[in-house]
Amino acid sequence: MKTPDNAPRSMLFVSGEKPERFAKAMAAGADLVCIDLEDAVHPARKAQARLDVLGWLAALPKTLNTCAVALRLNPLRTPDGFQDMAALLASSAQVDWLLLPKVEHAADLQCVQSWAGNQFGALCALLETPLGIAQLPAIAAAGGKLRALMLGGADLAAELGAEFGWDGLLHARGQLVNAARTTGLQTWDVPHIDLQDPEALSIETRRVLALGFDCKTAIHPQQIARIHAAHTPTAAELAWAQLLVEAVPDGQSSGAFLYQGRMVDAPLLRKARRIVENAARA
Repeated sequence: MKTPDNAPRSMLFVSGEKPERFAKAMAAGADLVCIDLEDAVHPARKAQARLDVLGWLAALPKTLNTCAVALRLNPLRTPDGFQDMAALLASSAQVDWLLLPKVEHAADLQCVQSWAGNQFGALCALLETPLGIAQLPAIAAAGGKLRALMLGGADLAAELGAEFGWDGLLHARGQLVNAARTTGLQTWDVPHIDLQDPEALSIETRRVLALGFDCKTAIHPQQIARIHAAHTPTAAELAWAQLLVEAVPDGQSSGAFLYQGRMVDAPLLRKARRIVENAARA
């Protein structure tokens, strides 16, 4: 398992009932690949997908120098989610990230960590219901291996009766970022599902980054390059960030300081460091 030191720029979903696509997904260039046992698997094929996925993960070489791997379970409070968890515990599979969908209570995250904490490196909570959004402060404060919050936009929009688009999800996106920042968590955005409009993906990625999101998720390998391009800073942004990082007084790890006549605090410095990191990864 890899410890998630830096937030992924991209995460690519691959269906758990398509094992022939797992290796291709791993080679697509995403920072993180998520094998999905939930929405991408037909209900009648979930049992077989569960066996195939956990078997593949158990056989995956732990020293393989490739992208990080995530597993999305079914919601914990459903029969399929219960069976996913039982099968995971009975297996030798290990993943870098475990994604838990439709989280509405911090207790769900705490249970998963108590049961399977040795089998994953970090936990991401998917917020996909009005109750989940309402409970964001408590969920974000669950602690333990929780490292990220992700917006599940399609289900949330359906339950809200809102448009599955920018305006319909803007309020939820802002709430998610605010809750994550209060506890130092990463923020991941819902995939852009219109594969026929790649420019819209680029625009949406830049907009969610401007809101404070760290990662844009994807449903097709062709989306990865555009997501990474949106993360890549301009020459002016990189020059500003490098100078600011270099200006940090020796021995100072926190607190504010003056730079070019302006006060620099921890959030601004984190932004600068993230720009430098993204440039290096690009």
